[in-house]
Amino acid sequence: MNKDPAGGNGRRDFLKIALGVWGAVCTAPVLGMIIQYISPVAAKLGVRESVLVGQTRDFAQGTVKIVRVNKDPVLLIHTPAGQFRALSARCTHLGCVVQYQESPVPHFGCNCHGSQFDMNGVNTWGPAPKPLPPYRVILDGPSIYLTRI
Repeated sequence: MNKDPAGGNGRRDFLKIALGVWGAVCTAPVLGMIIQYISPVAAKLGVRESVLVGQTRDFAQGTVKIVRVNKDPVLLIHTPAGQFRALSARCTHLGCVVQYQESPVPHFGCNCHGSQFDMNGVNTWGPAPKPLPPYRVILDGPSIYLTRI
């Protein structure tokens, strides 16, 4: 067996270290995805600016539409009483986009993992750890602006 004069095994030690580094580099992304899957979606900190999402005439009373605030999907709710409310459309579990569902009672459902939220955004079923975050609705004449709270 050829030994390195310094007392190590030369190539064998180098290969062990190289294999260990390669294993760590390959394992790190997998561990990152597992941690991201297990942990709830972290709230994004963004600029708190008002974004024009439409005109009041574009939203019939008693309807829900998904609009975009920057790149985030937001549920714009025009209540039967004529008020406007807005909630994030991202499920607080893993960030899937929730959909409005009318039956058996009006609610928002996440098709990814089964979370459900009532019309106020409160989580009523499933793995979602928190309610849907609200947005501030600003009515300026016929224009509707939304701002992250």
